[in-house]
Amino acid sequence: MQVLSKKDIEKISQVLRAGELICSPTDTLFGILGNALDKEVVKKLYSVKKRDVNKPLIVLFSSIEQLVNFGVLVPLKYLNGLKKLYPAPVTVILPLSKESPFRKVFQRDNLAVRIPKDVFLQKLIKKTFPLFAPSANPQGELPAKNCKECKNYFDGVINFCIEGEVSGAPSTIVDLTGEKPILIREGIVKFEKVLEVLSDKTT
Repeated sequence: MQVLSKKDIEKISQVLRAGELICSPTDTLFGILGNALDKEVVKKLYSVKKRDVNKPLIVLFSSIEQLVNFGVLVPLKYLNGLKKLYPAPVTVILPLSKESPFRKVFQRDNLAVRIPKDVFLQKLIKKTFPLFAPSANPQGELPAKNCKECKNYFDGVINFCIEGEVSGAPSTIVDLTGEKPILIREGIVKFEKVLEVLSDKTT
């Protein structure tokens, strides 16, 4: 497994555009990055992780504007709150427009999304495309914390790894597809804090 530096952003971008998977630190856990718009790359990810196909993926975006451009529907009542919340280690589930390419990729009418705080990830997404980023481990195993552990899990099936530090705590997941926000998973940010920011109607 070849270890890359975050300075190798051009090389990393090329690898992702070629349909490869990359182990990488994120703003939460060490994860596996890949093209979230490519159905074959998504299928590869599920196979590599031995992941339940009914378990959805979180997709990382660089901005609210990028979300909207790819057909992710942001309810007006949450728009100002999400602009204040992001970037943050908080994942929200939002509905998809009928034209969104993610409907075909994931066969779903909603998508779990996050705008990460990590500057490198934001740059990488802007240079490439929205990236899925599940934890770097086969389903049922502990998440890898570095490239050495990632190699132990995926040597021979994932060829590249970006070294770096992670917080080790997962993102908080909140469903915003209904009338009220619903907590799916309490993570590094408390649900009460998320609700407080989402309820802010000021611009």
